[in-house]
Amino acid sequence: MADTSSRPGVVLGIGLAVVAAAALAPAGLGGRPIPPWSWAVWAAAYAAGIWMFRRGGFVAAEGVRRTMWLLPVVLVFTVPAALLAPAESRARVAAALAARALAAAAAGAALAAWLGPAGLVRGARQLGAPERLADVLEATLVSLVNVLRQAKAMLRAREARRTAFGAWSDLAASPAESVRGFGRLVGALLLRSLERAEALERARRARGIG
Repeated sequence: MADTSSRPGVVLGIGLAVVAAAALAPAGLGGRPIPPWSWAVWAAAYAAGIWMFRRGGFVAAEGVRRTMWLLPVVLVFTVPAALLAPAESRARVAAALAARALAAAAAGAALAAWLGPAGLVRGARQLGAPERLADVLEATLVSLVNVLRQAKAMLRAREARRTAFGAWSDLAASPAESVRGFGRLVGALLLRSLERAEALERARRARGIG
């Protein structure tokens, strides 16, 4: 990330433009046809996402693997929307909506991975974002990083206590117990995140930060 440290605003602006282009390309909703250039935009945005992952220090295969984790979330939101399309074009609209959402999400995730939290905040300030908005963005990213770090630590501790490897290994054998276990994990994560947030706020007030 050394080559972007002096100009994260340019990188952030271009990355957001790629995300917006992918998200706004027509996908056939409302019975309108899907223009061929939409598919080209989505393919280019996804390729740009993989390239940004590589600039962020990930190999191409790792970038593809990370974007595939977004696919279930994409399908949850796109399949119901595709049901509103005419029956004869429902499958085509579903594919277009999935491609659009995946391309935009992949580009956004890759941009965040390339710049990192500090780069995103510096980029927002270089783009002229209001100072209060930049402060809110910084606080949000710091909290999100802390939550993710806490989640990784809890998952490592969970795996260390298990006799079998893999978070999903028992899902097919005992789905109810697995769901309850993940529910307890999420509840504990929320409580620890709140405790961490309160500790950070106390530390800020102790330093005289308003």
